[in-house]
Amino acid sequence: MDLKKLLVVLCALVGLACGAGSSAAREQPAPAQSAPVQRPQPARDAQNSVELGETVVLKTGDTTEVASKDVSIRFARLVSDSRCATGMVCVWEGEAVVELTLAEPGRGERTTAPLASTGRGGRQSVEFAACRVDLVAVSSGGGDQVTLRVSKA
Repeated sequence: MDLKKLLVVLCALVGLACGAGSSAAREQPAPAQSAPVQRPQPARDAQNSVELGETVVLKTGDTTEVASKDVSIRFARLVSDSRCATGMVCVWEGEAVVELTLAEPGRGERTTAPLASTGRGGRQSVEFAACRVDLVAVSSGGGDQVTLRVSKA
């Protein structure tokens, strides 16, 4: 292949890479395909208590109590968020990292745990006082909120 043809091929490849197929092109986003998640009970909005095996939705600053345990779970804050913006097509989905505060008031124990939405930058679950808390989803519509599944550790 002579130099002229090679240059034409390279220019075509660069044009394709920078065109409509680039990671920042405005298109309708493809439906997110994440690993299937078992949800024994439907998610409920912030509440005073949650049973083991249920999911709960918390907004920043909200706290819920695990009904059968002396454990409280608080969505402290959104630590970082590199997720793809709505309406954008991205090379990867990005990741949100949230901080939960778990406490067992009866024993005076307390811990802070960062959880990551994809598990790439950290863990997706935490175990505390015989409870396991899994980060199911993070959403930013109408304020930051998390969906958590609480189960027996």
